[in-house]
Amino acid sequence: MPWLEVIKTIATVATAFIALRALRNWQRQDRAKREVEFLDSLIDAAHQHIIEMQRPIELLRAAKIGMASHVQSWVSGDENDKIAAGAIAYIEKRGGDDGKRLNDALTLIEAPVVKLRSLAVKGQMFNFKEYRKCQDSVTKLTWHFGRIRAFTSMIESPSWNWENPQVSGLLAKVMAIDPDEIIQDLSINNTVIVGFARDTYSRIYGR
Repeated sequence: MPWLEVIKTIATVATAFIALRALRNWQRQDRAKREVEFLDSLIDAAHQHIIEMQRPIELLRAAKIGMASHVQSWVSGDENDKIAAGAIAYIEKRGGDDGKRLNDALTLIEAPVVKLRSLAVKGQMFNFKEYRKCQDSVTKLTWHFGRIRAFTSMIESPSWNWENPQVSGLLAKVMAIDPDEIIQDLSINNTVIVGFARDTYSRIYGR
């Protein structure tokens, strides 16, 4: 038998097999590296968003207090009508200035909001287990930014036609925004994201 040729063939096959194993190991390691880097970025972005939302939330709280302070409880009428009248009085008196402060605070965090939303979309490419829950939590985190933006748009302009049913309905919706509920919801959804990341880290390193 041409043993030399046999040995050469075996060596070639063995080399190819080793190279294939090395390539697959490298691919797994590279994928794991990219997954970990994504998770790190997602957690950092979520935490940054929550921290930077504190300023708009506190300005929202101050605006809500301002609305309450303008309610004339001694005037006869339905309680909801009194609350709405107080809000309108506040908007006409202070809405422009307070709205500008809120708008400036929101403008400062637009970039982090966009980054967090983009990361949530990017995460779909990894096909993480139970990623949908994490993505939904990111959506809820950034949803509050939009709610405060709507509140700001409402109070910035004193020239609304308050008799218009659509305007009064929008006013009722923005008045229902509660700063404490936002803080609580941010905490809940942050916990979901951190829990997802923790479980995913465990799966990655357990491979």
